[in-house]
Amino acid sequence: MTNLSRERRNGILLSYGSIAIRNVAALLLIPFIINHLGVSDYGIYSLVSALAGYLIVLEFGLANTTIRFLSVYQANNEKAKESEFISSIVVIYGALALCVVAIGLIIWFKLPTIFQQSMLLAEIQLLQSAFLVLLINVVITLMSNSLTGIISTYQRFRFQKSTEILVFVARCIIVVGCLEAGFGVLAIVVVDTVTNLLHSLIRFLYIKRNIDIEFKAKLPDQATLKEIFVYSSFIALNVIVNQINWRVDNLIIGTLTNSKTLGIFNIGSQLLFSFIAFASAISNIFTPKIVQMVKQEVSKTVLMAQLCIIGRYQMIVLGYVFVVFAAFGELFIQLFVGAEFSQAYWVALISMVPLMFVLAQTSTNAVLQGLNKHKIRSLLLLVTAMANIIISIILVKKIGMVGASMGTAFALFVGELLMVNVYLYRVIGLNMWHLYREFLRYSIPAILLTLMTAFLVSDYVSASWFGLFIACGLTGFIYAVFSYFISLVPSERQKLNRFVFRRS
Repeated sequence: MTNLSRERRNGILLSYGSIAIRNVAALLLIPFIINHLGVSDYGIYSLVSALAGYLIVLEFGLANTTIRFLSVYQANNEKAKESEFISSIVVIYGALALCVVAIGLIIWFKLPTIFQQSMLLAEIQLLQSAFLVLLINVVITLMSNSLTGIISTYQRFRFQKSTEILVFVARCIIVVGCLEAGFGVLAIVVVDTVTNLLHSLIRFLYIKRNIDIEFKAKLPDQATLKEIFVYSSFIALNVIVNQINWRVDNLIIGTLTNSKTLGIFNIGSQLLFSFIAFASAISNIFTPKIVQMVKQEVSKTVLMAQLCIIGRYQMIVLGYVFVVFAAFGELFIQLFVGAEFSQAYWVALISMVPLMFVLAQTSTNAVLQGLNKHKIRSLLLLVTAMANIIISIILVKKIGMVGASMGTAFALFVGELLMVNVYLYRVIGLNMWHLYREFLRYSIPAILLTLMTAFLVSDYVSASWFGLFIACGLTGFIYAVFSYFISLVPSERQKLNRFVFRRS
């Protein structure tokens, strides 16, 4: 096994280790935070995080741009261009950080006007204070995104994922200490900002010591700037779409309802973000490889075969998460944060159905980026994202927070699963029918059979953590059996058998 293959394998294992740690931490930390802050203050914390997230749009997709350009330079062994590009990106990020500060201060000034109808004065003052701290956090994130791009391009996944785990664990421990000492929302956002700064310094020092690349404060030339801007502007549109689909609902609910409802909705959103993380663990690892395959002009058949393998692996993981949540999610939420958060189940489940298929084909995004043909996809998704806003506002007024999830599900289905797939098939030449035939043949039967079994099991599960654990474990065993015989192709079963028997 080559070093890069080992890095990818270890990166995937560490990614899932990180997801497991984050989910276990969420099981313990989120109820702890809610108990110490209250549902309303927790809603404010989720809102200020969403507001800060809107400012990330001003990053203009430069993190993905960094991975794409550096992957091309690395494939062509152009070290001088690598250094020139990094120098240009550093200057551009510095300029963007100044823009973020200016726009952030305008938003901070307007917060009382925006939320005067739905929040008390004390809540608005807390929101403003927390937003200022997270504004600093956003600037740190912007300035360090190029570091993440460099590490991903050079496929140093063991370092990247292990430091993420360590920083996250440290953050959780400090947050618990602060809340136990009587501090509130402000303490959490300060901890988030400080740990983000520490993580950025660690990544910078690692690159300086272990990766042969230079940082210079050099102004980009006009040609380089134009190339970066044209490419990244449509990546930025995709970032805007994601912010609309996953963050704007917080703003809609925060202005049309109240902070308590927002806190409940945020639990459902957090469950969806965890679901997304399960797919990202695989797709993020393979993005540099897919981009390099595209630049090396491998045939569409070979490229599609790689996309199908990644997609089936993602669907295996996502299928299990979907099944256990659909069958036992209501019990999980009741045990997790209490019966008053029961609507969070529908908030998550409604969007989770189309999202499962969207996430299983995320590697096609790397193909578009490698071909520099991601523009149309971004424009198509922008249209459905705007429709999402309109639908969400109408439905939230009529049926409450669940309406926002329906708007998101509509945008995912029409935008990602219909319009984008037609574009990939007709214009790019990727045989998306083949990918979905593979899902129907290998993935869907195992998911449906396990789901039916899980619903039968759910009638006999005791309302306790032990009962939930046993139910998820039994469902996992059943799903593993179905996946082994249905979801894996014969060559994959042979490889798995060799791996298991060699280890036994």
